[in-house]
Amino acid sequence: MSSRRKVGSVMKIDVATVAPDTPFKAVAVLLASWNISGAPVVDEDGQVLGVVSQGDLLEHEAPHGLLKPGSRQAKRKAGAAFVADLMTSPAVTVRAEDDVTVAAKLLEQNHFHRLPVVDDAGKLAGIVSRSDLLRVFLRTDQEIRAEVSDEVLEREMTLDPASLYVAVHNGIVTLNGTVERTSMIPVIVALIRRVDGVVEVRQTLKGQFDDRGVSPVPPGPVGILSPHKPHN
Repeated sequence: MSSRRKVGSVMKIDVATVAPDTPFKAVAVLLASWNISGAPVVDEDGQVLGVVSQGDLLEHEAPHGLLKPGSRQAKRKAGAAFVADLMTSPAVTVRAEDDVTVAAKLLEQNHFHRLPVVDDAGKLAGIVSRSDLLRVFLRTDQEIRAEVSDEVLEREMTLDPASLYVAVHNGIVTLNGTVERTSMIPVIVALIRRVDGVVEVRQTLKGQFDDRGVSPVPPGPVGILSPHKPHN
């Protein structure tokens, strides 16, 4: 199965970072020159300490905009001269091996535009943005169909792709035909849903043998002739 669903496959490794002792004005210049909404704050070892964003800078200039007036955080940001007092900490991060859906949920829940990607030691490995995640779903229908046929049906399920009708339109996969066992159908659907770019799976598959209610055969000999029972 394709690895494109991992954060590491879509993240950027060329990251603009700032140190905790970076002055306020230098951060504003950095964000503007890189045309980005925020940057990770890292120490000398590359450890991610937090994130400083355009929103943090705006809180400095208008401290009663988003934060509760008179709150400790509002007062700290209003008087901040350096990143250490401006940044949002601890940073919300993801790892390269995380599925892109994990990053997407964190971005949505926190209303962020980008997330630092860290390694097992908490050091910066890259950054992933909303636009990076969207690239996963920009595959052509032909690319999606090829992966469904070659990877899912042939390699994963050991089926002959030509034995089924497979069509893809605007990311919607349509399947028709007959497979050996009914229990294979939900497995096929689940695997196809994992393919990058798939929006929906519509299927009218049938099984030659309905094995959904069949109990598995117990391992080894069973009954009065079992080798575990003495007999005359």
